[in-house]
Amino acid sequence: MRFASMLFLGLLLFAGGVRPAWAQADPAEEEQPGIVYEVSIEGLDGTGELKSLVEESSVLKSRIDDLPVSEAALERRAREDEEIFDSVARSLGYYDAVFVHRVDDPVDPGGPVRVLVYGDPGSVYTFDALTIRAAGKGGLPDGLDLPREDLAVERGAPAKSSAVVDAETNLIRLLQQQAYPLAKLADRTALIDRDAKTMDLVFEVDPGARARYGDIAVKGNDSIERDYIVRRLPWTYGAPVDMREIDKGRRALVSTGRFDSAGIQIGDAVADDGSLPITVTVRERPARSIGAGISYSTSEGLGTSAHWEHRNLFGGAEKLRIETTVAEVETSLTGAFTIPDVLVTDQNFTIESGYIQQYTDGYDSESYTLGGRFDRRISDMLSVDYGLSLERSRIEEDGQEQRFTLVGIPLGASIDTSNDLLNPTRGGRTRIKFTPYLESLGSTLSFYSTSVRHAHYLALDDEGDLVLAGRAGIGTIFGASTGNLPADKRFYTGGSGSVRGYALQSVGPLDASNEPTGGSALLDFGAELRWRVYGDFGIVPFIDAGQVYDQEVPTLDGDLQWGAGLGFRYFTAIGPIRADIAFPLNPRDSDDAFQVYFSLGQAF
Repeated sequence: MRFASMLFLGLLLFAGGVRPAWAQADPAEEEQPGIVYEVSIEGLDGTGELKSLVEESSVLKSRIDDLPVSEAALERRAREDEEIFDSVARSLGYYDAVFVHRVDDPVDPGGPVRVLVYGDPGSVYTFDALTIRAAGKGGLPDGLDLPREDLAVERGAPAKSSAVVDAETNLIRLLQQQAYPLAKLADRTALIDRDAKTMDLVFEVDPGARARYGDIAVKGNDSIERDYIVRRLPWTYGAPVDMREIDKGRRALVSTGRFDSAGIQIGDAVADDGSLPITVTVRERPARSIGAGISYSTSEGLGTSAHWEHRNLFGGAEKLRIETTVAEVETSLTGAFTIPDVLVTDQNFTIESGYIQQYTDGYDSESYTLGGRFDRRISDMLSVDYGLSLERSRIEEDGQEQRFTLVGIPLGASIDTSNDLLNPTRGGRTRIKFTPYLESLGSTLSFYSTSVRHAHYLALDDEGDLVLAGRAGIGTIFGASTGNLPADKRFYTGGSGSVRGYALQSVGPLDASNEPTGGSALLDFGAELRWRVYGDFGIVPFIDAGQVYDQEVPTLDGDLQWGAGLGFRYFTAIGPIRADIAFPLNPRDSDDAFQVYFSLGQAF
């Protein structure tokens, strides 16, 4: 078969040496705009990736509309394709591949010239032996762990050039993770065995000197204390250098939100005592900022909010935030002061207080709050929080006024794998919250509130322009009946961020005046398809469902309230502007025909 293929290639070359009729001298040749041709690439059936890449890289195909002005120009394109195809084949492990071309007369007078490129790929070479040795005299340092599987050049795998390059990168990476941060590749040799159709690889590396973390120099910190920056770094002085920790330290600095940029550079040489100096360069964000927002819905009316924030109050990245909300359903003024790295690194302590008034269909309330909370980041994805809260409130419901004093111990955990705060396209968010309110601590009554919420985002395309998003939530309050619970501590659903299509808090039990009473259990979920249709404009069809229960455990036995609608999005640098119109699918007599919502950011 191999002989027959080579014979056919030879016949193609022979035939290609005859000057075809279309290339004979013609008095009107200079008036021709160019030579029209068609291309056929044959002989690569069954080669998969090779055939695809050859087709994509063909100059003859990519420039078919750019007509060559002469026979010589067309021949140059064909020879250029042969060279390109040969390189493509070798990059995929086809080291015996041969490509030749032939140019034939048109089938019909005046038709396109026919260009045939025939390839014989031969066999795919595979990796065989792998040798790693030190450049120059001497051997590799003792104790190195350089497993072949981590280099991604398994014995028997196709000998692709991309795999060789990846192996080089992986080899240096492994050395840099094992206290040799200045390691570099000295030489690489690939030995081809044409009989066995295999490739042997020999890597020569210069590991450099073994290094330990040395002194840290910090640059660019105009107002933030050096100690705050150094505490973010995950290594200790004198420990073996691991470049993964260098990258982790850079990410830790960026994640604080205090810096526009952060970089970490290692020294050019290891000192005589084995230490390697480290330089951290940061660019601080402005310490002060203000912000404002506006929202509107048919049930909640117009709402505005504003905040002022100082992120470096005393030089140690302490944060003070004051926020106010003025809306038809709520008026509030809150403040929070956060101290970083309390007791341990990555554990913040926040003192917060506020005054809040709420005006809803179910109740009116006025409350004063004071609390302290620890927030501990366990990893890039997981964080936990715990604290103590005090709240005194006056609540008017059904014409009756009640006063409550509540002392709670809020406990929570958050898992966040999403890729964006305001417009996530991948990953998910989970929030678990449990708060006991105990009479033994001074509360006027005891009860226990717990909830779990999760949202997930799945991009259906590479660009993230089509995203399937879903959410679900469940909650329960036990220890007191619904009627004995403070109205502002019960569960409610319905409105902009829950079951759209229904008025604020209106899903669930209603009293004789069709006003919501809230409940001791909650179940709600929703899904939407976020489609960025054109440029910065998108549409979002969605469906939501939920119910609130007068019992401690939610069930699916009762009817869920369903809502659906269509949203419109305009994407900006600070997040999407949202406009939704939603309709109740199984409305009650008291429900409106539709609801409209406007806000910044996605619904969840």
